[in-house]
Amino acid sequence: MCIHRFLLIVFIITGLMSNQLEDTLKHNEFKSWYFPALKDQPNNPYYYVPDSRGKYLGTSVGILGIGLLVGITGLYLMPESVTNWDREKFGFRSWFQDVRIGPAVDNDNFWLNGVAHPYFGAVYYMQPRIAGYTWAESVLFSFVTSAFFWEYGIEAFVEIPSWQDLIYTPAMGSIFGEIFYQLTRYIQSNEGKLFGSRFLGYTLIGLMDPIGFVIRDLGLGKLLGVKNKNKLQVVSSPLGLSLNYKF
Repeated sequence: MCIHRFLLIVFIITGLMSNQLEDTLKHNEFKSWYFPALKDQPNNPYYYVPDSRGKYLGTSVGILGIGLLVGITGLYLMPESVTNWDREKFGFRSWFQDVRIGPAVDNDNFWLNGVAHPYFGAVYYMQPRIAGYTWAESVLFSFVTSAFFWEYGIEAFVEIPSWQDLIYTPAMGSIFGEIFYQLTRYIQSNEGKLFGSRFLGYTLIGLMDPIGFVIRDLGLGKLLGVKNKNKLQVVSSPLGLSLNYKF
């Protein structure tokens, strides 16, 4: 089966599962959780809504690109017994050969295939989701990033694209990503607190969405001109109403 047709089928199945998961998390089975009904949670500065979806996602992509390059450099320097990469093959000639041969079944251990790849798929999914895009658009972003930027992009320089990674990373990652997204919104709606602790809340947010944490909570987005619409406060004055950003 053509790889593009296969990815399309998996994308559709994952999208349907993510949509069902989103509805489930917001309705009867999880009534003890309060997932915000109001999309933008106005007047709650902890509930992050970027003033520009494109600018937020562009910032995420920039960080993601730097992180992937740093990550693959680190993996390249790791022992071959861990990565199963042949460093002597690294180069454009290997890239063409690996792309032509792949995908294939790899021999990576469970922690790489079953844990690490779905986690990074969830991180990919979170970027457009937090920016304000739909679950379907976020699933597509996760597929494109993991399949074409990583498997058929950077990683193909050192190994043949993997069937497991093409499936686990975006498919399982998108499902876990929707759970991460709902939990992040739950924590934000509670003023950044989890079980009454803001430290615990922000720690979990940072683990679920490290890229977004840098943009939102460490202030990189503000430096690059990406503002939180929910920090736009309405202030009354003798002259009427004035609008200003709360920093």
